[in-house]
Amino acid sequence: MSDEEIMAMVAQESGLPRARLDMDARLGTLDISSIDMVSLLFEVEDRYGVEIEPEQVTPEMTLGELVNRIREKAKA
Repeated sequence: MSDEEIMAMVAQESGLPRARLDMDARLGTLDISSIDMVSLLFEVEDRYGVEIEPEQVTPEMTLGELVNRIREKAKA
């Protein structure tokens, strides 16, 4: 799984243009609804077998931190 694959999934699930998604962007500034975030986390679980609880994803997190968390959990 690459960062680009995860970023493409975020773009698809959030409806945001991929060009707007920057690894340094805070999730709270991206206007991703909580429903879209939950949908993203379900897609991550389905695709990669990685379970991340919605409570672990905060508005202060950067997109890069979320991507890293997904990749680290996939390795475990």
